[in-house]
Amino acid sequence: MSVSEAEVLLEKSKPMDAEQVTLIAEGFLYRLGYTHGLRPIKASIEGEKYVVELQLKKKTARVDVDIATQEVKAYQIEEATETGFHLPMTRRTLMIIGGIAAAAIVIVLKFMGMLPI
Repeated sequence: MSVSEAEVLLEKSKPMDAEQVTLIAEGFLYRLGYTHGLRPIKASIEGEKYVVELQLKKKTARVDVDIATQEVKAYQIEEATETGFHLPMTRRTLMIIGGIAAAAIVIVLKFMGMLPI
């Protein structure tokens, strides 16, 4: 038996960990078409299955993976609930607004004679 065959046998006999289960869940959701914005939230064991929760852009996905067969047994995708105030502005928008505000302050100070430019 070669070294690579032994590694393959060890991989199969080794129990899954949270990282492997998360990769299985991400791959499953990717194949369903959720290609952007996948962010793992939680991975836990419930009985004979791993439960992985992932944050999508505006949704939350729950994927159940069987421990013995390493197969996805069930999944559920729900709209995410907003828990706090979320400002829907990008960094670029905030920088533009900040630049305009700074320019306005400079103009006001110039007209008041407090800025010798």
